[in-house]
Amino acid sequence: MRLQLIAALALASAACGASPIENLQLRWQGVGAAPSPSPYVAQALSTVPVAFGLRDVRPDPTVVGLHEDGGHVVRTTDNVAQYASSKMGEMLRAAGARLDEAPMAVVESDLIDYKVNEGGTFHGTAAIRITVRRGGSPDWSKTFQGKSTRWGKSFSPDNFNEALSNALYDATEKLVRDDSFGAAVMGVPQPPQPAGGQLNVDVRIEGSTNAGQPPPPAGSPTGH
Repeated sequence: MRLQLIAALALASAACGASPIENLQLRWQGVGAAPSPSPYVAQALSTVPVAFGLRDVRPDPTVVGLHEDGGHVVRTTDNVAQYASSKMGEMLRAAGARLDEAPMAVVESDLIDYKVNEGGTFHGTAAIRITVRRGGSPDWSKTFQGKSTRWGKSFSPDNFNEALSNALYDATEKLVRDDSFGAAVMGVPQPPQPAGGQLNVDVRIEGSTNAGQPPPPAGSPTGH
C-alpha cells in the first residue's frame, strides 16, 4: 500500500510539473491502415496519372494548436506544408494514385486549417481545399474537413501529434471516398448513376453546384 501511494504521488507530481508545448515536432502517430478509396475513385486514380502538391495557406503557418486553459499557442518550427504534403502523398499512393508518371491531371491542395485545441480533450482539425485541373475540363474544387478527438495526458506532444495525424487522415479519407473527386480526375462531369438509385454529389464546377454526398465513415477515438 505504501509503495502504491508513493507511485501515485510521483505521477501526480509529474503531471503538475508538465509545461505547455513550446515547439511541437511533427510526428505521424496513432494512424492505422491507409484510407480505403471508393471503387470509382480507385479506378480513377489507377487510370489517370496525376501531379499532386500542397500549399499551406493558413494565416500563420507556425501555429498548430492551443492550450485552452491559459490560452497558450502551440507552434512548430517544422515545415508544415512539406510535412502534410508528404503524408497526403503517401496516403494517395496507398489509394492507388500514380504520382511518378507524366500527369494527365493536377490535384492541388490548400491547407486551410491544421490545429489541435486542448481543453480536457484533444480536438484535432484539418481542412484541405482540393482543386483538380485537367485540360479540356472545367476546374473542380471542394473542401474536405477532417476531425479527431483524443483523451490523454495534458501538454502531451504524443496526443497533439495523434490528434493532428488522425484529422489529416480523416480529411484525406473523405477525399478518396468522394466519387465526384474521381469524376474530376477522369475528366467527366459527374460519376455514373448507380442502377436503381440516385447518386448525390456535392460539387462546385465553375458556376454549377450539385448538393449532397454520402456521410463518411466515423472514426474511433483513442488516447494515452
